Amino acid sequence: MLSAVCVFTVWPGAFAQTPDPQLTTSSCNPWIIQALPSEISFRQRICLGIAQMASPGLALGSGALAGLSQWRNSPKITPRDGDDYAVRFEHIYERQVARVTADVLVAAIHHEDPRYHPSHEKVVWRRVGLAFLSVVDSRGDDGSFRPALAPLAGSLGSGLTSMALYQRQNDLSAGLRRSGLAYSAYFVRALFHEFSPELWSLTPGFVRKRHEAISKALTY
Repeated sequence: MLSAVCVFTVWPGAFAQTPDPQLTTSSCNPWIIQALPSEISFRQRICLGIAQMASPGLALGSGALAGLSQWRNSPKITPRDGDDYAVRFEHIYERQVARVTADVLVAAIHHEDPRYHPSHEKVVWRRVGLAFLSVVDSRGDDGSFRPALAPLAGSLGSGLTSMALYQRQNDLSAGLRRSGLAYSAYFVRALFHEFSPELWSLTPGFVRKRHEAISKALTY
């Protein structure tokens, strides 16, 4: 679940000046892609997926989940030895890669916009509801709404991949249970994106100022 709140990290000095709109429409930088008002290309979808896979947040989340799995010894690994934690981390990270890959491909085929669009609502519970709704009702490339198949595909990709990775608890029912957990992470991620302005306001001043400078530089 911790991986649900991972964010893209890039060196902020690259945005000291406002980018040229004609250049940013073909950019592979996730910050710029997120800010684009237009439809994004398949290449940019892949860029967003790679940015997720390479995100320090994804690695940290996988590490935390591996630690919890090691502490509980679930799924059970026998015999236990010194590299158990590394094996668990590898399995969880591979499941995340499978999730992102399935998410990107199905979103492209179904013409779903993979970027999160804030609700701009003021009432907290309405913001929560719209954040949850964004997981099941996705905005399409043309601005219309359609059933969100990408989160379902990503969740199944993660859960079913676990069946090939684990020694035990690798039957279909276990894979579907893990798919359900992976799907719930999409709701946590949507909440994080919706309330990210408030979360950024809680960070130290120098971090917040840098983030605000990046946001302004990407607005054109």
